Order: sequence, then C-alpha cells, then structure tokens
Amino acid sequence: ATGGDASDPYAGATIASLRLKPVTSVVDTAPCSEAIETMRDKGFDQLPVLSATSKLVGLVTLGNLLSYISRGRATPQSPVKDVMFNFSRLDEIVTDPRQSASVAKTTGPKRRFVEITLDTPLSTLSKFFEWNSAAVVTARSDEKGSLSKPIGVVTKVDLLTWMVNKK
Repeated sequence: ATGGDASDPYAGATIASLRLKPVTSVVDTAPCSEAIETMRDKGFDQLPVLSATSKLVGLVTLGNLLSYISRGRATPQSPVKDVMFNFSRLDEIVTDPRQSASVAKTTGPKRRFVEITLDTPLSTLSKFFEWNSAAVVTARSDEKGSLSKPIGVVTKVDLLTWMVNKK
C-alpha cells in the first residue's frame, strides 16, 4: 500500500469507488418460480426483494427457497415474501456494522439490518463481509425507520478486484 493509515488498507475509500452491478431484484408478490428463474439466468445466489413502492423489504436466497420448497412449506407459486429473509422483522436498522457487533455482545443475538450506502467505508464493508457474502447498496432514506431503495449489489469479488487494481 502507498501512504495513508496503515490500519486502513482501503485508505478511506468508500463503496462509491467500486464498480457496482446494477440491481436485479424481485417484487415481494412475485412467485418463487420467478425468483428461481432469475437467479438461474443471472447466476445469483440471492436477490433483493422490493415492495410495490420499490423499497427494499428483504432478501430471497437459494438456500431459503430450497429449504421451504423441499419441506413443502412453500410451492413454486408461493409469493417470495413467504420465503424471504424479511428485513422488517429485524429489531432495528443500524448504519454502522461496528455498532451492531458491540450491541450484540451485550444484548444477545438480536438481528439487525445494516444499511450499506455509497458513503460506507470499504473497511466497514470488509467487516460486513466477515458474516455476509453480498451487500445491497441503498440510497439513504429520509423517512425514520424506513428501508431504502437499492441502487446496486456489491460482493467480496468486487472488493478484492478493487484492491488488486489499486496496487
């Protein structure tokens, strides 16, 4: 690395410096079969789930779909909202994953939705990736407690590519 703070290998860079993939999503009322087809066609393991007003409400994963459908708890015709990881069921929205980690140590396993935006430092994203394989990047919402509109998806490969290319 050249110059900068040795403790931050990302030199203060934010998600805005990454090449974000455009968002491919599914609406919460779409059938599971549509989500499966989209994931198969695009080679994705997960898709952001949007409400009718294009707000991020959850994430549907191949693992969830396989689990629900194989156990008979959902069918290919079931709406995605029945099998998605529902962000509205999380206890609170935090904008800093460090805050989530410190609170989790003292209060137990409460689930939190970590908001990732273009302003999120890559060092924070790297910590987020210790527990997650991809992040949905959102435009920050002005409404208190409201989830935001997704603008991109970032993966561990994107972060690694940025690191390799900046050398």
